[in-house]
Amino acid sequence: MQPENQRQNDLYKKVRDHIKKTGSIINPLLVVEEGDKYKVVYGNNRYLAGVELSLKEFPIKILPNEEVSTIREGAKTYTEVKLDEEKNGL
Repeated sequence: MQPENQRQNDLYKKVRDHIKKTGSIINPLLVVEEGDKYKVVYGNNRYLAGVELSLKEFPIKILPNEEVSTIREGAKTYTEVKLDEEKNGL
């Protein structure tokens, strides 16, 4: 999702409103090093909302590349299940 589209979704708006109310981001962004910069691999809503709200510092956790590969592989097979629709299968 492009950043300009992401800013329109409800989750982004909730995250932005929470950061605006509290003035900070509690959960760290998960990032990977790319040269002399960092790339956000998890926490894009928090990052974009923080930028919009002019935050200067962000809590981060730097992930080793092999851990990012594992997360990406898991995401490929991720399927969202609504528990109330799957009662009989539990």
